[in-house]
Amino acid sequence: MPRKDPDGRRAYGREWMKRNPERAREAMRRWRTAHPEAHNADTRADYEKHREQRLTQSSIYHREHPEIGRARQQNRRARKLAAEGSFTPADWLALVEFWGGRCAYCGEGGVLEADHRVPLSRGGTNHIANILPACRRCNAKKHKMTEEEFRARLAKEAGPGS
Repeated sequence: MPRKDPDGRRAYGREWMKRNPERAREAMRRWRTAHPEAHNADTRADYEKHREQRLTQSSIYHREHPEIGRARQQNRRARKLAAEGSFTPADWLALVEFWGGRCAYCGEGGVLEADHRVPLSRGGTNHIANILPACRRCNAKKHKMTEEEFRARLAKEAGPGS
């Protein structure tokens, strides 16, 4: 064995991993597959050791990326109602960008919510094709109406010639 002291072996191992990142990654994948219990125990121990730091990082990340929480909450709600489909935060951000960051009904900017064109309570899906960005006021006003019913109501409220 070229190095008898543990610190020397660790230093050599770190240098080898820097020189051979792909081989090191593949070796770690094989080890994790062969030793799932040990890997889970290591992960839990690391989390406990750095718990406060991990919670702080997570809190900051979720504060800076509210779309992730919104997508998770909508997908959970849809699962509870046994609705089919789900969407990712990236899908939601692309949809909001498509609508220019504005409510699909009134055109207001600001905080937007996922509104189902056909409500989940009326058999709608949770696929992104059934979602529109809406401001809180429009989403609450729409309630359980379909998109067509709500747009007809908005047109009626606007009156003739609008």
